[in-house]
Amino acid sequence: MASFFGSCSMLVSLVFMFMLIGPSFAKEHTKLQQICSKTIDQHECIKLMKSDSRASNADIRGLTEIAIDLASFKAGDFVNSPDGYRFEGHNSFASSCDKNYMDAIRDLEQTKKLFYDGDYKRIAVQVNHVKDRVRDCKNKFENSSYTSERKRWNKEFEILCDVIKVCSRSLYDDSYSSFTRLP
Repeated sequence: MASFFGSCSMLVSLVFMFMLIGPSFAKEHTKLQQICSKTIDQHECIKLMKSDSRASNADIRGLTEIAIDLASFKAGDFVNSPDGYRFEGHNSFASSCDKNYMDAIRDLEQTKKLFYDGDYKRIAVQVNHVKDRVRDCKNKFENSSYTSERKRWNKEFEILCDVIKVCSRSLYDDSYSSFTRLP
């Protein structure tokens, strides 16, 4: 009889624990799903963002910072990949894209400063500059025989830039509405 009550209390404890964990697990990615639904590829966005362990319980500010970091890393990987792997036989294109991606990295550093300063409105403008810098490379990739991996890198970079823009708009809207609320 004692073992029956012990088993029941253990079962009740487990059920209670799952009731507490289940909703919090589903809730932790709700904000990420909302943000990613506003990008060019929701599923790829979620996959990219979840590649950073900080994303599992990040708020909108955390997701913004993660997206900036991931975009910077993605651009850095692109610049630091072996020349032959990136642009076989296309030296002028290689130097042009290297410069564009290095400029994008610099612009993303500026974006992070704007983020830390709370200047959310200017982040979207800055990210548009970042995307413009690499658009020429993306267009050349799309219209050539470059590997699908290069095309994927560009798409992932574009998705991360979209995340930064969506998050910054949300942060700007939240900060603006906090100033206009009546006590």
